Amino acid sequence: MTIRMPLLCLIVASFAQLALSQTPFDSLRLLATAEVYFDFAKANIRPDADSTLRVLYQKLPIDQQFRIHIAAHTDAIGSDAANMVLSERRANAVQQALEALGLPASSFESAAFAARQPATDNLTEANRQRNRRATIEVYQWLRLVTINGRIMDPATGGGVVGEVIIRAPVLQDTIQTDTSGFFAANLPPGTLFEVDVFAPGYFFETQTLTAEVGQVPKLEIPLKAVTPGASIDLKNFYFVGNEAILLPESEPELPKLLKFIQLNPFIQIEIAGHINLPNQPRVPVESWNYDLSVRRAKRVYDYLIEQGIDPIRLSYKGYGNWQMRFPTARSEAEQALNRRVEIKVLSDGK
Repeated sequence: MTIRMPLLCLIVASFAQLALSQTPFDSLRLLATAEVYFDFAKANIRPDADSTLRVLYQKLPIDQQFRIHIAAHTDAIGSDAANMVLSERRANAVQQALEALGLPASSFESAAFAARQPATDNLTEANRQRNRRATIEVYQWLRLVTINGRIMDPATGGGVVGEVIIRAPVLQDTIQTDTSGFFAANLPPGTLFEVDVFAPGYFFETQTLTAEVGQVPKLEIPLKAVTPGASIDLKNFYFVGNEAILLPESEPELPKLLKFIQLNPFIQIEIAGHINLPNQPRVPVESWNYDLSVRRAKRVYDYLIEQGIDPIRLSYKGYGNWQMRFPTARSEAEQALNRRVEIKVLSDGK
């Protein structure tokens, strides 16, 4: 058995090698962990350790590819050289026990630490017993799903050069498209991810998708050109009911707007606030409801000013319920589209 590098280095090296070799199995997911203990100066598997390893084995799904990492330790009694040999023997004993249960030798990587990474101090016999241990971590190889996409101008059908940001619970990646607007990314199967797209001269776009096993999603993402009079709604942008307080889950939308403003340094915009008040006459300017639409627009305006955007490029205005998308809205989806914040281009600076 070869004693290899510690786990963190192992995983980093594995990902680097996988990226170069283009292997289809290039993601690891932790499936199970276990810890077993040894007698003083011994490396044989005790009955309690044998039971622990059998329980671990029974948790593993059949016909899967695994990477099993064993980290073996000793207490602080004895020389470092002797303890290193002992921890290697302990790692070897754990591997042999798991191989006997049916796991292939090729799936193992081990690290021996002697007494260098104690679980606790070595002042008492009980504590020293806790340090005479081996930890086992079982990882499953996952085949990544390739996401192919293209940013395009719907008016011309041509590709757009831009920046694509992939966000998922465990990763974030920024990708530059090629000159035809194409991009690709690899994600673990089943990952719910968000795609944010930015390009100079265009509004930004956000889409949320799932990387499904066995499928290769092909995304066609149209970007609306920035021209005077053009507008977009801020997606996923929600306020507390009857307040100008942004919901926490909507806070990440503000930096996207900021990036858009920074990518288009000559445009001037109006931030338009709207409320949902269906089946009602137009609210008067002096009403509380109209003021709510103003305050919601000003919430976005204030953020951009705080981030250093020149006030001369910005204005804000409330529209009450005057421009509802669904004046007779019945569903929650229709009402949500009524209570929106809209970005209107006043000038493209050309």
